[in-house]
Amino acid sequence: MDPPLQDKLRAFMGDEQRRAAALISAGYQGAAYLYDENGHKLVIKEAGGGVLTCWFHQLMLRREARVYQRMRDVAGVPHSPGVLDGKYLVLEFIEGRSLQEARHDLRGNADFFDRLRKVISDFHAAGVAHGDLKRKDNVIVKAGDEPVVIDFGTAVARQGGLFDRLMFRLVRRFDKNAWIKLKYDRDYAAITADDMLWYRPTIVEKAFSAGLKFWRTVTFRQARKRRQRARRSDT
Repeated sequence: MDPPLQDKLRAFMGDEQRRAAALISAGYQGAAYLYDENGHKLVIKEAGGGVLTCWFHQLMLRREARVYQRMRDVAGVPHSPGVLDGKYLVLEFIEGRSLQEARHDLRGNADFFDRLRKVISDFHAAGVAHGDLKRKDNVIVKAGDEPVVIDFGTAVARQGGLFDRLMFRLVRRFDKNAWIKLKYDRDYAAITADDMLWYRPTIVEKAFSAGLKFWRTVTFRQARKRRQRARRSDT
Protein backbone atom coordinates (compact mmCIF):
# COMPACT_ATOMS: atom_id res chain seq x y z
CA MET A 1 0.00 0.00 0.00
CA ASP A 2 1.55 3.29 -1.06
CA PRO A 3 2.19 5.93 1.66
CA PRO A 4 -0.19 8.60 0.24
CA LEU A 5 -3.09 6.12 0.34
CA GLN A 6 -2.13 5.08 3.87
CA ASP A 7 -2.26 8.72 4.97
CA LYS A 8 -5.70 9.19 3.40
CA LEU A 9 -7.03 6.05 5.08
CA ARG A 10 -5.61 7.11 8.46
CA ALA A 11 -7.29 10.49 8.13
CA PHE A 12 -10.55 8.79 7.19
CA MET A 13 -10.47 6.38 10.14
CA GLY A 14 -9.54 9.22 12.46
CA ASP A 15 -12.58 11.28 11.42
CA GLU A 16 -15.49 10.02 13.52
CA GLN A 17 -18.14 11.71 11.38
CA ARG A 18 -16.87 10.40 8.04
CA ARG A 19 -16.34 6.95 9.46
CA ALA A 20 -19.85 6.77 10.98
CA ALA A 21 -21.42 7.82 7.67
CA ALA A 22 -19.50 5.07 5.86
CA LEU A 23 -20.38 2.19 8.21
CA ILE A 24 -21.63 -0.84 6.25
CA SER A 25 -21.62 -3.53 8.95
CA ALA A 26 -20.91 -3.95 12.64
CA GLY A 27 -20.83 -6.84 15.11
CA TYR A 28 -19.01 -8.22 18.13
CA GLN A 29 -15.91 -8.94 16.03
CA GLY A 30 -15.66 -5.42 14.69
CA ALA A 31 -16.93 -3.14 11.94
CA ALA A 32 -16.50 -2.53 8.23
CA TYR A 33 -16.49 0.83 6.44
CA LEU A 34 -16.75 1.79 2.78
CA TYR A 35 -14.02 4.22 1.73
CA ASP A 36 -15.16 5.82 -1.53
CA GLU A 37 -12.91 8.82 -1.99
CA ASN A 38 -9.99 10.04 -4.12
CA GLY A 39 -10.62 7.49 -6.86
CA HIS A 40 -10.47 4.55 -4.45
CA LYS A 41 -13.34 2.28 -3.44
CA LEU A 42 -12.24 0.07 -0.57
CA VAL A 43 -13.61 -1.77 2.42
CA ILE A 44 -11.81 -1.19 5.73
CA LYS A 45 -12.32 -3.85 8.41
CA GLU A 46 -11.67 -2.83 11.99
CA ALA A 47 -11.38 -5.24 14.94
CA GLY A 48 -13.73 -4.66 17.86
CA GLY A 49 -14.31 -5.83 21.42
CA GLY A 50 -12.64 -5.24 24.78
CA VAL A 51 -8.91 -5.18 25.45
CA LEU A 52 -8.35 -8.92 25.15
CA THR A 53 -11.00 -9.67 22.52
CA CYS A 54 -9.91 -6.73 20.38
CA TRP A 55 -6.33 -8.03 20.44
CA PHE A 56 -7.59 -11.44 19.33
CA HIS A 57 -9.77 -9.97 16.57
CA GLN A 58 -6.80 -7.92 15.31
CA LEU A 59 -4.81 -11.13 15.21
CA MET A 60 -7.59 -12.70 13.13
CA LEU A 61 -7.58 -9.73 10.75
CA ARG A 62 -3.84 -10.11 10.19
CA ARG A 63 -4.38 -13.82 9.62
CA GLU A 64 -7.09 -13.01 7.08
CA ALA A 65 -4.70 -10.59 5.36
CA ARG A 66 -2.20 -13.43 4.90
CA VAL A 67 -4.97 -15.51 3.31
CA TYR A 68 -5.68 -12.72 0.80
CA GLN A 69 -1.97 -12.45 0.10
CA ARG A 70 -1.92 -16.12 -0.87
CA MET A 71 -4.78 -15.42 -3.29
CA ARG A 72 -3.25 -12.31 -4.85
CA ASP A 73 -3.16 -13.99 -8.29
CA VAL A 74 -6.63 -15.57 -8.03
CA ALA A 75 -9.47 -14.02 -10.03
CA GLY A 76 -12.91 -14.01 -8.48
CA VAL A 77 -11.91 -13.00 -4.94
CA PRO A 78 -11.36 -9.54 -3.44
CA HIS A 79 -7.77 -8.35 -3.50
CA SER A 80 -6.15 -6.61 -0.56
CA PRO A 81 -3.59 -3.78 -0.53
CA GLY A 82 -2.66 -4.99 2.96
CA VAL A 83 -3.10 -4.12 6.64
CA LEU A 84 -2.96 -0.51 7.79
CA ASP A 85 -1.01 0.12 11.01
CA GLY A 86 -1.40 -3.51 12.02
CA LYS A 87 -5.09 -3.14 12.85
CA TYR A 88 -7.15 -2.27 9.74
CA LEU A 89 -7.60 -4.80 6.94
CA VAL A 90 -8.08 -3.03 3.60
CA LEU A 91 -9.94 -4.84 0.82
CA GLU A 92 -11.11 -4.18 -2.71
CA PHE A 93 -14.82 -3.30 -2.75
CA ILE A 94 -16.89 -5.67 -4.91
CA GLU A 95 -19.91 -4.13 -6.65
CA GLY A 96 -22.85 -6.47 -7.21
CA ARG A 97 -25.69 -8.47 -5.67
CA SER A 98 -25.34 -11.31 -3.25
CA LEU A 99 -26.25 -14.77 -4.51
CA GLN A 100 -29.00 -14.70 -1.89
CA GLU A 101 -30.58 -11.79 -3.79
CA ALA A 102 -29.83 -13.13 -7.29
CA ARG A 103 -30.51 -16.84 -6.75
CA HIS A 104 -33.87 -16.91 -8.56
CA ASP A 105 -32.41 -15.15 -11.61
CA LEU A 106 -29.53 -17.62 -11.72
CA ARG A 107 -31.50 -20.83 -11.24
CA GLY A 108 -30.50 -23.18 -14.05
CA ASN A 109 -27.63 -20.90 -15.17
CA ALA A 110 -24.97 -23.59 -15.60
CA ASP A 111 -22.38 -21.11 -16.93
CA PHE A 112 -22.50 -19.06 -13.72
CA PHE A 113 -22.01 -22.07 -11.50
CA ASP A 114 -19.22 -23.40 -13.73
CA ARG A 115 -17.44 -20.05 -13.29
CA LEU A 116 -18.04 -20.22 -9.54
CA ARG A 117 -16.55 -23.72 -9.45
CA LYS A 118 -13.49 -22.39 -11.29
CA VAL A 119 -13.04 -19.65 -8.66
CA ILE A 120 -13.27 -22.24 -5.87
CA SER A 121 -10.79 -24.54 -7.62
CA ASP A 122 -8.37 -21.64 -8.10
CA PHE A 123 -8.26 -20.57 -4.46
CA HIS A 124 -7.98 -24.22 -3.43
CA ALA A 125 -4.95 -24.48 -5.73
CA ALA A 126 -3.52 -21.44 -3.92
CA GLY A 127 -3.81 -23.34 -0.65
CA VAL A 128 -6.95 -21.65 0.74
CA ALA A 129 -10.25 -23.26 1.72
CA HIS A 130 -13.17 -20.95 2.51
CA GLY A 131 -15.32 -22.99 4.92
CA ASP A 132 -18.51 -20.92 4.79
CA LEU A 133 -19.65 -21.07 1.18
CA LYS A 134 -23.09 -22.39 2.06
CA ARG A 135 -23.98 -18.81 3.03
CA LYS A 136 -25.26 -17.27 -0.20
CA ASP A 137 -24.23 -13.82 1.07
CA ASN A 138 -20.59 -14.90 0.68
CA VAL A 139 -20.95 -15.04 -3.11
CA ILE A 140 -21.32 -11.75 -4.98
CA VAL A 141 -22.74 -11.65 -8.50
CA LYS A 142 -21.09 -8.89 -10.52
CA ALA A 143 -22.30 -7.43 -13.81
CA GLY A 144 -22.30 -10.06 -16.52
CA ASP A 145 -23.09 -12.74 -13.91
CA GLU A 146 -19.47 -12.97 -12.81
CA PRO A 147 -19.08 -14.66 -9.38
CA VAL A 148 -16.84 -13.33 -6.62
CA VAL A 149 -16.33 -15.16 -3.33
CA ILE A 150 -15.93 -12.88 -0.30
CA ASP A 151 -15.39 -13.05 3.48
CA PHE A 152 -12.41 -15.30 4.13
CA GLY A 153 -12.40 -14.53 7.85
CA THR A 154 -12.77 -18.21 8.80
CA ALA A 155 -10.74 -19.60 5.91
CA VAL A 156 -8.15 -22.33 6.39
CA ALA A 157 -4.76 -22.00 4.72
CA ARG A 158 -2.73 -25.08 3.86
CA GLN A 159 0.44 -25.17 5.93
CA GLY A 160 3.23 -27.69 6.42
CA GLY A 161 1.96 -29.41 9.58
CA LEU A 162 -0.12 -32.58 9.53
CA PHE A 163 -3.05 -30.99 11.40
CA ASP A 164 -3.11 -28.00 9.02
CA ARG A 165 -3.08 -30.28 5.98
CA LEU A 166 -5.90 -32.41 7.36
CA MET A 167 -7.98 -29.32 8.22
CA PHE A 168 -7.39 -27.89 4.76
CA ARG A 169 -8.56 -31.13 3.14
CA LEU A 170 -11.67 -31.23 5.33
CA VAL A 171 -12.65 -27.60 4.71
CA ARG A 172 -11.90 -27.96 1.00
CA ARG A 173 -14.43 -30.81 1.00
CA PHE A 174 -16.94 -28.51 2.74
CA ASP A 175 -16.43 -25.99 -0.08
CA LYS A 176 -17.06 -28.53 -2.81
CA ASN A 177 -20.19 -29.82 -1.13
CA ALA A 178 -21.35 -26.24 -0.62
CA TRP A 179 -21.02 -25.59 -4.36
CA ILE A 180 -23.43 -28.47 -4.98
CA LYS A 181 -25.86 -27.00 -2.46
CA LEU A 182 -25.68 -23.56 -4.08
CA LYS A 183 -26.14 -24.88 -7.61
CA TYR A 184 -28.94 -27.34 -6.90
CA ASP A 185 -30.63 -25.53 -3.99
CA ARG A 186 -30.88 -28.78 -2.00
CA ASP A 187 -32.51 -30.65 -4.90
CA TYR A 188 -29.95 -33.45 -4.63
CA ALA A 189 -31.89 -35.79 -6.91
CA ALA A 190 -31.12 -33.41 -9.80
CA ILE A 191 -27.31 -33.63 -9.46
CA THR A 192 -25.71 -34.71 -12.72
CA ALA A 193 -23.18 -37.54 -12.89
CA ASP A 194 -20.34 -35.09 -13.60
CA ASP A 195 -21.25 -32.85 -10.68
CA MET A 196 -21.66 -35.83 -8.38
CA LEU A 197 -17.86 -36.18 -8.56
CA TRP A 198 -17.70 -32.99 -6.46
CA TYR A 199 -20.22 -34.14 -3.90
CA ARG A 200 -18.98 -36.24 -1.00
CA PRO A 201 -20.62 -35.31 2.31
CA THR A 202 -18.44 -35.62 5.41
CA ILE A 203 -19.53 -37.31 8.62
CA VAL A 204 -20.03 -33.88 10.18
CA GLU A 205 -22.26 -32.77 7.32
CA LYS A 206 -24.23 -36.02 7.34
CA ALA A 207 -24.96 -35.66 11.06
CA PHE A 208 -25.98 -32.02 10.63
CA SER A 209 -28.12 -32.87 7.60
CA ALA A 210 -29.92 -35.65 9.51
CA GLY A 211 -30.75 -33.27 12.35
CA LEU A 212 -31.89 -30.59 9.90
CA LYS A 213 -34.04 -33.08 8.00
CA PHE A 214 -35.77 -34.15 11.22
CA TRP A 215 -36.47 -30.51 12.11
CA ARG A 216 -37.89 -29.77 8.68
CA THR A 217 -40.09 -32.84 8.86
CA VAL A 218 -41.66 -31.94 12.20
CA THR A 219 -42.17 -28.33 11.05
CA PHE A 220 -43.52 -29.42 7.60
CA ARG A 221 -40.87 -27.31 5.87
CA GLN A 222 -39.92 -30.07 3.43
CA ALA A 223 -43.51 -30.33 2.21
CA ARG A 224 -43.65 -26.57 1.66
CA LYS A 225 -40.36 -26.62 -0.29
CA ARG A 226 -41.68 -29.39 -2.55
CA ARG A 227 -44.82 -27.39 -3.30
CA GLN A 228 -42.71 -24.32 -4.10
CA ARG A 229 -40.50 -26.30 -6.50
CA ALA A 230 -43.61 -27.77 -8.16
CA ARG A 231 -45.08 -24.29 -8.69
CA ARG A 232 -41.80 -23.02 -10.17
CA SER A 233 -41.62 -25.97 -12.58
CA ASP A 234 -45.20 -25.27 -13.71
CA THR A 235 -44.25 -21.73 -14.62
